[in-house]
Amino acid sequence: MKQQWSRILWGILLILAGLGYAGDVMGFWHFDLFFAGWWSLFIIIPCVVSIVENGFDTGNSLGLVFGLMLLFSAQGILSWHRMIQLLFPALLIILGIGLLARPRQVPVPAGEVPPADLGHTPELSAVFSQETRRIANTITGGARLTAVFGSLTVDLRDAVIAQDIQLETTAVFGSVHLLLPENTLVYTKGVSLFGRTHNLMPSSLPDNSPKIYLDATNVFGSTHVQP
Repeated sequence: MKQQWSRILWGILLILAGLGYAGDVMGFWHFDLFFAGWWSLFIIIPCVVSIVENGFDTGNSLGLVFGLMLLFSAQGILSWHRMIQLLFPALLIILGIGLLARPRQVPVPAGEVPPADLGHTPELSAVFSQETRRIANTITGGARLTAVFGSLTVDLRDAVIAQDIQLETTAVFGSVHLLLPENTLVYTKGVSLFGRTHNLMPSSLPDNSPKIYLDATNVFGSTHVQP
């Protein structure tokens, strides 16, 4: 259903652009796709599509706000100086809303059993610091991992993954490093704004291998998953 809404959104945008050009040719109105700040649409539109498909999260919300600020600045509505001043409070507000919002669920591949909810799972974080956690016991639930202006490393290589689990990571001007057993399948999704998720885990393993469903948000940060 979310993918259908994404196609509908792109279809509406293309139709509006076509009607705009047609009206310009007929002399009904003036239409120019290359208006001041048109390049900001390359940030705004993907973020809107991500919101339609995945719901609001830190990455697409911050990207949308940043894109709109760039558009308003190019249009003369908002000065560059004021835009830079508003970026940090906007980041704080979006991070706060993200912490209050309910956790997102990672889409499960066809035929797979959904992982447990993240409603009552542990939270590990590194804020303006460097943290390393080594876990060697049996894992039966998920976790939320957050790095803000810091680095968080979680070593699960000696852990026993007793059931499929869900992990939610957020890296804002920082990095999250996951070290996993080699026989683990990792399914990833998420949003990255000037960041990236690096999944170095094997992609072809037996169907009965432990599975981790990773939802990663990277804002000027990165998430690394490796054996």
